[in-house]
Amino acid sequence: MEENILICQDSLESIFTAVYCAYEWKCVPERTRIQIGDEENLRLFAGYRNVEADEVRSTKVIRTLRRRFGEDFYYTVCLALSGTDREKADAVYHTIAIGLGLTRPETVMEHLAEPCVHRVFVLSRGAGREYDHLRGFLRFSELENGVLYARIKPKNHLLHFLAEHFSDRLPSDAFLIHDVGRELFAVHEPGKPWFMVQNTGWRLIEESGEEKYYQELFRHFCHKIAIKERENRKLQNQMLPLRFQEFMTEFPQNGKDKY
Repeated sequence: MEENILICQDSLESIFTAVYCAYEWKCVPERTRIQIGDEENLRLFAGYRNVEADEVRSTKVIRTLRRRFGEDFYYTVCLALSGTDREKADAVYHTIAIGLGLTRPETVMEHLAEPCVHRVFVLSRGAGREYDHLRGFLRFSELENGVLYARIKPKNHLLHFLAEHFSDRLPSDAFLIHDVGRELFAVHEPGKPWFMVQNTGWRLIEESGEEKYYQELFRHFCHKIAIKERENRKLQNQMLPLRFQEFMTEFPQNGKDKY
């Protein structure tokens, strides 16, 4: 029988809209696939349908996931969908389909023998680990106008998770978190909700003189407390991967002297 392939974009809204459409169009999960973007080689005996992102439909799916599966599952799905795996949307769709067939949908992530559930688990775990790293390794610098600025370059699209975390931690501070790989900014103004902006050629001002002074003090502190005989770069790079060191004040990758 013909396979149904729903084509969507790589965004939460678009993927959740595709999940909604799969049920609205009464597609059978065993013969349905949700695909991110077009593929070069079309499949035989397959019907392709493009899905446009729809806020109303995606919101209904989110509401259903939270009500029937619980907040933990919804968080797991969002982490899984933040990755770059092209099969992530299909894995999430089939995991939801399995969960809806259970007496207790909230236990669906315990069914790791199912390939789709296992894939969602692996993707979520990987993104979650990177998110935990970024919360600890992200470094803010104060610009001349008093705005806090930080740069990141994560593998997964975690900017919205970090913006939510730091807007809760720093509600009265203005800050920018810049995902340099995707050219996106998370912008937070004191006392207001954060929002995201695509880079439109912004030119950031210099760091404040006080910021440069304290950065130098911090590097000097790191140098003084280091015990040369106990230095273990291999272990350090295991605990703090090199890709996170690029934007950290205490490492030489961002143009400062090596401590």
